[in-house]
Amino acid sequence: MKVCMTLTVVAILCMVSVAFASQNRFQQFNTDVQHAYANYRIALFQTNKNDGEKSQIAVQQFQQDWELIIETYGVVPPEVFSTDPQWKITLKSINDIAKKSADQIEQNELDKAHETLEGIRDELSNLRHRNSVVVFSDHVNNYHEVMEGLLLAGYSPENLDADAVDHIRGELAVLKYLAKQIKENAPPQYGENVKYQQLIQELSRSLEKLEMAVKDNTPEKISNAVKGLKPAYSKLFVNFG
Repeated sequence: MKVCMTLTVVAILCMVSVAFASQNRFQQFNTDVQHAYANYRIALFQTNKNDGEKSQIAVQQFQQDWELIIETYGVVPPEVFSTDPQWKITLKSINDIAKKSADQIEQNELDKAHETLEGIRDELSNLRHRNSVVVFSDHVNNYHEVMEGLLLAGYSPENLDADAVDHIRGELAVLKYLAKQIKENAPPQYGENVKYQQLIQELSRSLEKLEMAVKDNTPEKISNAVKGLKPAYSKLFVNFG
C-alpha cells in the first residue's frame, strides 16, 4: 500500500513538474517575443516618420532577436503552439518580412517598408488566434484595425455628409469599447507606470474630442478629430503596444 501511494505521489509530482516547465517555457517565449516586438514597434514608427537610419537600426535589431527566437523555439515550440501546423512557416515568414523591409529601407522605400512591416503584426496576431492565445498586444491591435479603417475612409470637411457622420459615430462607439478593453487588460505593472498612464489618457482624450466634434456636427472639427486619433494611438503603440 505504501509503495502504491509513493508511486502515485511521484507520478503527481512529475505531472506538476512537466506542467510547470511547459508554462515557464511559454512565459519565456512571450518575454522573448515582447523584447523583439519592442524593436519592431520602433521600426514601424520610424518608417512612418520617414527616418531611414533609425528604421534600419530597429529592423536589424528585430532580425537579430527573431533569429534567436527561431533558434530557441523553432524545433520545439511552447506546448500551446505544438500542434500548430503553421508554426515553422509563421516563424520563417516573419523573418522573411523583416528581411524584405530591411531591403526596402536600404533602397529608401520607407513607405513600402512600413506596409511590409505591418505583415509581422498580422502574422503574430494570426498565430495567437489560431491557438486561442490572447495577449495585451491583441487588444492594442484590435483598436488599430478599426482606427485605421476610419482614417483610410478619407473623411474631409467636404465629404462629411449625414451618412459619413453616422458611420463615424458607429466606429467611435467601437473604438471606445476597444479602448476600454486596452485599459482593462493592461499588464499589472502598467498600473504604476507614469508614462503609460499619460499615454492611455491621451488616447481617451482623442476619443473625447471626436465625440464632442460629432455632437457639434461641425465637419472641420470632425475631420481634425479623426486625424487626431492616430498620433495618440501611435505613441501608445510604440511604447507599450
